[in-house]
Amino acid sequence: MRKRRLGPSRVEAEPPLAPDAVPVTRYVGALKRHKVTLAAALLLGFVGGAAVTVSRPPGYISTTSVLAPPVTLHPGLTIGSSFDDNSRPPRDATMDTEAQLAWSDDVLRRLATFPGFAGRSRADLKSRIGLTVPEGTHVLTISVRGGTPTEAQRGAETVADAYLTLRQQILGGVQQRNREALEQYVTLLTKQLKALPGDENEPTRLTARTRRQEISKQIGTVEKQLSQLDSKVVQPGEVLRSASRPAARDGSDRDVTIADGVGIGFMIWVLYALARARRPRRIRRPADIRLHSRLPIMVEAAAMDGGHREVCRRLRNIIFDAEARTVLVAGAPPATAVAVAHELAELCTEGGSATTVLLVRAAGADRDIAEVVTPPLGFPVRFVRGDDDRHLAAALRAASRESALVLIATPDLNGADTISAAVASDLTLVIVERGRALDREVAAGVLALDLAATPARGLVLTAPSRE
Repeated sequence: MRKRRLGPSRVEAEPPLAPDAVPVTRYVGALKRHKVTLAAALLLGFVGGAAVTVSRPPGYISTTSVLAPPVTLHPGLTIGSSFDDNSRPPRDATMDTEAQLAWSDDVLRRLATFPGFAGRSRADLKSRIGLTVPEGTHVLTISVRGGTPTEAQRGAETVADAYLTLRQQILGGVQQRNREALEQYVTLLTKQLKALPGDENEPTRLTARTRRQEISKQIGTVEKQLSQLDSKVVQPGEVLRSASRPAARDGSDRDVTIADGVGIGFMIWVLYALARARRPRRIRRPADIRLHSRLPIMVEAAAMDGGHREVCRRLRNIIFDAEARTVLVAGAPPATAVAVAHELAELCTEGGSATTVLLVRAAGADRDIAEVVTPPLGFPVRFVRGDDDRHLAAALRAASRESALVLIATPDLNGADTISAAVASDLTLVIVERGRALDREVAAGVLALDLAATPARGLVLTAPSRE
């Protein structure tokens, strides 16, 4: 059965975007291009996180719960200041204060005297003590991490006992100082009351009487606080739940470690993908072409004979419809442009339009570009010296007098000869060979042509050549 020859298809390039805009399809394309690398990076991160988890020394956590009743830290009055019942109410100790007591140096020194915790730094000991407080309660949950279940249990018991002892000492002293401050304040107010004039009914003593009432009110308020303070006995706290002996190793951070490893692997893949994206990439499909303008793209299917007849037929129709007399055929690599120019000239000649092909030589080259493709008979081929606009213009005038159509093939898509030929042409075509042309080379060449007098009319993505 004979295979059917497929002709070229026409697609549209990616639409132009704002300078700071990136289409989502590029991310999807990156995932598709580097999916194997992504899977390897994630697997490597997972294995690394699991290895770190396994290599860590064994750890056991024992917890205990302690009730910490609130204790007034400040009476709410300052001796010698103006008195206001509502300006500064007495303040109780917060659970943050209780946590600082549990992490204090006295507690850590006590913990460092036990086996498994001796010789460790203060930061290490503090990191082994965990404190949590259920919302709306005065219950302090203390957790201690140790190398063995026994060490963890003894550590939790030690921290709880040292914390309650220190709390009794510090908060008991705070309450005693508050009582002494209130008693001194009562004594001061009593002296002020006795120093006032004795007769309260004399009209000249109205101010003193008002002051006497105010001081009496203050004395009553302070004595009320003293009675409340005396009724409160500093409670050192109570262990609600004793330290338990852990039955299994602690694995609370295992998932976090593995997730961190996977995240690190993903970040490594992102850096790898960005590094690869900054490198030039060979064009194998229309999605690999990143242009700065909207340009139609014709994709050529692989032909049985390896030629470009089908796509050249469409190009000939475009040239005839545009009534162009001078056409620039620039490509990457240059040999592809020369091959398309020769076949296009042959078809145009067969269509009744006399055609001449001008091949611009690269700087320092003589006839190397002609050795790539041997031009068929039926149309003239002339060589033009590169880096010489006057020579190109003279050759173009001579060819225009002899032929109805002149095709110009340049050696470099990004060269100055291509821009000069584009200025002198009526139509510009860009030929790109799949698998050999680089995306940045093509994008830079198309952008340069857009800035020239004759922008590219279309881009042809040819099939890979047979070697």
